[in-house]
Amino acid sequence: MTDIVTVSIACASEAEAASLTGLLVTARLAACVQSHEIHSTYRWKGEIDKSSEIMLTAKTLADRLPMLEALVKQHHSYEVPEIIATPVIWASADYTKWLKEILEA
Repeated sequence: MTDIVTVSIACASEAEAASLTGLLVTARLAACVQSHEIHSTYRWKGEIDKSSEIMLTAKTLADRLPMLEALVKQHHSYEVPEIIATPVIWASADYTKWLKEILEA
């Protein structure tokens, strides 16, 4: 097991996703952030809703999660944004070295 995690963050728009991506990478809270369009169905305030969203997948270290969460909550448009971290059980040595160098610089 590594100390690397991936973090899923669903965003309301491409503009919001781009803004959060820039903030996360600039603040060294993520070494890399990928994005792709998704379609979500969910229950919110007693109603079932559907929406198109942009899903971010941020690569970071577990010790960055509290700061990452604070930044996302401060700049996200949702009342309850999705911020879900998944542990990475294996990563290549070269990728691990690069990620740690980026985040710990």
